[in-house]
Amino acid sequence: MSALSDKIVLLVTHQVDFLPVFDSILLMSDGEVILSAPYQDLLADCEEYKDLVNAHKDTMGISDLNNNSDSQRAKEVSIKETVGIHGSRYTESVKPSQENQLIRKEERETGDAGVKPYMLYLRQNKGFLYFSFCAISHIIFIAGQISQNSWMAANVQNPDVSTLKLIYVYIIIGVCTMLFLLSRSLGIVVLGIQTSRSLFSQLLNSFFRAPMSFFDSTPLGRVLSRVSSDLSIVDLDIPFAFVFSLSTSLNAYSNLGVLVVITWQALFVSVPMIVLRIWLQRYYLASARELMRINGTTKSALSNHLGESISGATTIRAFENEDRFFAKNLDLIDKNASPYFYNFAATEWLIQRLEIMSATVLSFSAFVMAISPQGTFSPGFVGMALSYGLSLNISFVFSIQCQCNLANQLISVERVNQYMDLQSEAAEAVEENRPLPDWPQDGNVEIRNLKVIRCEYIHIHLTG
Repeated sequence: MSALSDKIVLLVTHQVDFLPVFDSILLMSDGEVILSAPYQDLLADCEEYKDLVNAHKDTMGISDLNNNSDSQRAKEVSIKETVGIHGSRYTESVKPSQENQLIRKEERETGDAGVKPYMLYLRQNKGFLYFSFCAISHIIFIAGQISQNSWMAANVQNPDVSTLKLIYVYIIIGVCTMLFLLSRSLGIVVLGIQTSRSLFSQLLNSFFRAPMSFFDSTPLGRVLSRVSSDLSIVDLDIPFAFVFSLSTSLNAYSNLGVLVVITWQALFVSVPMIVLRIWLQRYYLASARELMRINGTTKSALSNHLGESISGATTIRAFENEDRFFAKNLDLIDKNASPYFYNFAATEWLIQRLEIMSATVLSFSAFVMAISPQGTFSPGFVGMALSYGLSLNISFVFSIQCQCNLANQLISVERVNQYMDLQSEAAEAVEENRPLPDWPQDGNVEIRNLKVIRCEYIHIHLTG
């Protein structure tokens, strides 16, 4: 402002950021000047002006307009947002403000969504059919594997079965099961393609039919995060997360089932362990799910800040504020990365307890086989039980990891679904409102009771 220090500057604006540096402010309402005073006097004496300033604060996230220092303002914004990350800013869905706020805070789901995200994903384009086909194929594959091992365990010491026949039957069963494994893989690929195509089409149609008020009140970063990172997860990660979750869960319970069939005494330990495992999984998911939702909202803020910084790079350089914007970008990156570290720590907490549980089941089964009278178990089935028991640990851990990973990735389906049912513009042609064939009969245009408003929850801009 030094270049204009000896000039008279007349500014007509709604941007209250610039007003503290002016000597006098004329406040207008309904076409009339209602008050003329310096900035601080208006704040102290005029409620209407104070409401205008407060609405701007809430919209821009600025806590103090009196301080013109860029570094101080950046510090205040950073502190406010940091508190928000760990406080209430991201803990509840925020409805449109009642304080004339145009830019609304980003909405997100809270709590346990149950099976809703799973159903939403599988209902797209015959998803249930493809998923059922994959499940049946993998069950047959597991049954074939158990048949292979049972055949080998039962006949490895049978003198009536030759070595060639033993290997020949084993290979035939293995080849047949591989065909079902291939069909499962093809089914999950088709499921992913069809579901992704359906979700993308609905999202794209929703954006194209959305009213302009949606784009006025929604930062571009929120839209970009959904059509980029969230859709990428839907396209590439969720289909395989589904099949991994299905296959590892079936493998884990089949391993436990084989162990229980051979040593039924393991049921005394297995049943409590399964109940405890389900409780631990729910306890973990309650935190992991919220962390992934927070990650989604912070990613939107990061994308929005980066996009606006790039588009306004010329202005930023003109005011020599590159360092402030760069520091702000790094701060947003840190906030976006924080949920990943917390989620990693929570996952390690869960894995440690699952490994202890699996080791307990295996140790108890081995103890039962060791103290049983000689001849109770054949050597082949003892080896089979120990083989399945040793793989029980990794299979259970991997199963829980895949299930939790799937639940976390389905947050992207939630976020995409938020913008799939936007309020649509009116139809291109409303048949009951079509004009008569001979319309217009004259060229006069009359405007009666015109009211112009950007959104339904802010004040009217123009009346006539």
